[in-house]
Amino acid sequence: MTTLTQADLEHFAKLSIPAELLDLAGIERVTDSEARRTYGIKGGGDMAGIAFPYFEPETMSNGRRRTYVRIRRDHPEREDGKPKKKYIVPYGDRKRFYFPPTPELFADVAVPIVLVEAEKSSLAMTAWAARTRQKILPIAMGGCYGWVGKTGIKETPTGERVPEMGAIRDLSIARGGRRTYILLDANCASNPKVLAARNDLVRQLRKQGADVHTLDLPTGEGINGPDDYIGVMGDDAMTQLFEGAMEGAKILDDVQSFLRRFVILSSAQSAAIALWVAHTYCFESAAWTPYLNVRSAAPECGKSLLLEVLEFVVRRPWKVDGASPAVLFRKIEVDQPTLLFDELDTTFKGDKETAQAIRQVLNAGAKYNGTIARVVGKNHTPKDFRVFCPKVLAGIGNLPPTVSGRSLPITLGRKLPTEKVDYLDHDNFEIKAKAAELRRRFADWIEKRAASFKESPDFPDILTDRQKDGARVLLAIADAAGGDWPCHARAVLCEIYGTRPADDTSIGIQLLADVRLIYDNDDQFDKMTTTDLLEKLSKVETSPWAEWNRGKPMTAVGLSRLLKPFEICPKNIRTATGVQKGYERNQFEDGWRRYLSKTLPGPPPPSIPAATPLQANIHAGGTHFSETLRDGTVAGSKGEESPVSMLVVAAAADQKGGETHLEGKGEDSGVQRRCYVHGVHADWWQRRNGDRVCNLCHPIQSERVQ
Repeated sequence: MTTLTQADLEHFAKLSIPAELLDLAGIERVTDSEARRTYGIKGGGDMAGIAFPYFEPETMSNGRRRTYVRIRRDHPEREDGKPKKKYIVPYGDRKRFYFPPTPELFADVAVPIVLVEAEKSSLAMTAWAARTRQKILPIAMGGCYGWVGKTGIKETPTGERVPEMGAIRDLSIARGGRRTYILLDANCASNPKVLAARNDLVRQLRKQGADVHTLDLPTGEGINGPDDYIGVMGDDAMTQLFEGAMEGAKILDDVQSFLRRFVILSSAQSAAIALWVAHTYCFESAAWTPYLNVRSAAPECGKSLLLEVLEFVVRRPWKVDGASPAVLFRKIEVDQPTLLFDELDTTFKGDKETAQAIRQVLNAGAKYNGTIARVVGKNHTPKDFRVFCPKVLAGIGNLPPTVSGRSLPITLGRKLPTEKVDYLDHDNFEIKAKAAELRRRFADWIEKRAASFKESPDFPDILTDRQKDGARVLLAIADAAGGDWPCHARAVLCEIYGTRPADDTSIGIQLLADVRLIYDNDDQFDKMTTTDLLEKLSKVETSPWAEWNRGKPMTAVGLSRLLKPFEICPKNIRTATGVQKGYERNQFEDGWRRYLSKTLPGPPPPSIPAATPLQANIHAGGTHFSETLRDGTVAGSKGEESPVSMLVVAAAADQKGGETHLEGKGEDSGVQRRCYVHGVHADWWQRRNGDRVCNLCHPIQSERVQ
């Protein structure tokens, strides 16, 4: 082997990598024949270059057993003007990670891991950490997908044996809550392949239980990897990059505290709203914008107050008070503001033209390409007005299902005498200064992390496809923020989306839910006559069946008409008194699975504790904001009509007991089930009331689980 040339040393020096570190890492220059003879490199072309030997971490202090090598070629072939096979490895060697020559850091799980692409980046980060007295373990993966390799052999359904690909063994070092930063090259912001690789790596690390944080390397002239960034920008720039890694989590925490300072909100509600506020600064990066549905069952529950607080912190707030339809379309087109609709239920009962305009904006404005056509000018030229922007919808009652499915429902109740919040003084200098600081921090952080919000996050399986549309940008923000927010946000959204307003479900689905409860309560029967089923339905106090037919109970014809869209029809069933019309349980099974099953089998969603108990009137019934927006319902029979206001309650499991805590590991300790938040199989812990939580959720559920 030959030692590094003076030109090599100068090149590394520009990256602030000292010669002593290169010698300690065993970096050498090899000729073409040495590469082939010593390392077993094969193929055509000149293989001369710089060799980066990979050593087992355990042997670095004693013997240094080499396990792998990558050679950076001096003269790689070029294809379409770009280097081809710039790095080469021995044929047949199994992929490994490149560990820097700092064996003392491997055993200490408190030392954060930094995953980078190239060996030079690992060495540059090691030298930077030594100069700035940082404790990190920079590990090179050998490319953005270097963590994926052959893990074994699997057999296909046809009997063919093929390589099984997955995360290589070395990636297991990042697990058990160990903080792990992903710092890929600067082209991550512009190269879809690199961005997808980081997204996949984040998913894999979270499945392993690592505490994952992504860092976006700023672009600039002469900057490709972290080594270039240190060489061009200096040590302080890299220090600031790491110091800003937790900025997103800090901002979300501060916004959450700001909201709860003035409004009575649960922990889940304030967390969801904080994510929503962040999304107003980057909504253009998403395909959908989730509406914020602030609702209550009665007046004086804090809806207007919450809108006033939001006006302090969201991007470009515009409170829509008396705006004409013409102004509404043009304002959104020009400014793309955050619309704040207050007392929307009253607005829909007023001017029909305004109500219709708002209805169109809501229907079209949730998707990035949503437009409304109007004619403009003297020549009546058609023009598509863009209506995509964040929107807060506040009012008494519920939104129609088409809108509420993509909305975050925030249900407020009247404040109890024992609940205390600060008075929102609009002239208070301290409040205005705090809000201005939050807006500035949001804008700065969003600008730096713009690439992160385009990634496709992992969704909890409990969410419907429509809810995933709105949740996508919120989860991307939580993932970019880091800290507890990635896991916390998923649990929060499951809880928020799970609190669907009572009359926010179609009457047909409510009928399916009530029938399921009836059959579950009488599980010894697998069939029921129409007469018996109608009698039991009329006894469901929370549903309208007892007064469905103009104040009288539902008829057999009415029941048949509501079930017909689900392809459920009455049939002849044999009873002790003869053959009668009725329904068998198996007729409903498909409908129950399709329309009522929102969770995976196993444990129910974990509950995020509220800061204050929910008031008794929170889930009281209410009507839709407007009959103009309300979906039509099918009458039970000729002459039958549904009540104007129907209280529809989703099927709920029998819940016993109240707030409970984990008592030991319980009977289910060590049982493997799939977690609806993390999407992986994990051990489940048993609570006294029968609820379960997985070992990955356990650290973030500390308020409930001790």
